[in-house]
Amino acid sequence: MNNLKRSLLICLAGFPLLLLTKHVKAECTLGSEVTAPLTRSISFGHVVVQRDTPVGAEIATTTTGAFNDGHIVYGCNTPWNRNADLVLFTTLSGYGNKVYDTNIPGVGIQIQGSWTTSVFPFTTDYSKNIYLTAPDPGFTVRLIKTSAGAVGAGMLTTGTLSKDYIVGYPNLVMTIILSGSNTITPVACSVNNTVINVSLDDAVVADFNGIGSTAKPKDFNIGLNCDAGTKVKLTLDGNAAGPAGVLALNAGTTQAEGIGIQLLKGTTPVALGSPLDFGTADTAGNMQLPLIARYYQTEAPIISGTANTTATFTLAYN
Repeated sequence: MNNLKRSLLICLAGFPLLLLTKHVKAECTLGSEVTAPLTRSISFGHVVVQRDTPVGAEIATTTTGAFNDGHIVYGCNTPWNRNADLVLFTTLSGYGNKVYDTNIPGVGIQIQGSWTTSVFPFTTDYSKNIYLTAPDPGFTVRLIKTSAGAVGAGMLTTGTLSKDYIVGYPNLVMTIILSGSNTITPVACSVNNTVINVSLDDAVVADFNGIGSTAKPKDFNIGLNCDAGTKVKLTLDGNAAGPAGVLALNAGTTQAEGIGIQLLKGTTPVALGSPLDFGTADTAGNMQLPLIARYYQTEAPIISGTANTTATFTLAYN
């Protein structure tokens, strides 16, 4: 009799647990505030890419904005899996770093939640009763330069970029669509003359009054033919003679002594080896880069002779 009582007590104690388990149901749902498809469209518009933009640089960025006004998007009352997949562009670029080739050579795309370090594509496991939000600014979509040199030109293919969903629930999905006109335009310049001769007027010793004095400035230009929107930087290099922008004279038995040639941009001596910013070409066609050359006394006394020097210039567009 005692054994029977113990058995009955055990069954009664376990009975409520069996009832509770019977009514647990796995359920994944949209947030209660969802009133429209969870879809956002983005567009980059017209994107100008400087030829010398470094590999890995962002060339355009946009965001989707919040999904469902930042309220709960979806989730499950049991453990669940989330996939964030790319749809339109799925080939990893040579640059890597989860940047994927678009249909324009040298231009890749990357998608990332603005609230996370995770970059598409990815899979995440969640515990029960976790419900996601996608607050403003939503997802960040970047265009990134993936190869050296000029990128291709043309229109980006439009369509569904990505789907972010609960595994097993294909209708519970956040979708990003690339729409509108998205034009990629590479820009650069060509040099009208690769060799530029600048002839300074003759000077006499009396034109100078000591080290640091200057004489006979001469304006000259480096002429370019540029695409509209090109950002132009110029670097001048040569055999420096000490003070800023002063080039040493070429070697030779007839060269003058105590004199160098100084280069200026406006009233500012050029820092040899450092880029000079000449701004952006507003329209397509000729662009002039104005510079000044002048004699500069570097030593005393000055010994008369010829005063020839050489500088090289390098153009960059970034």
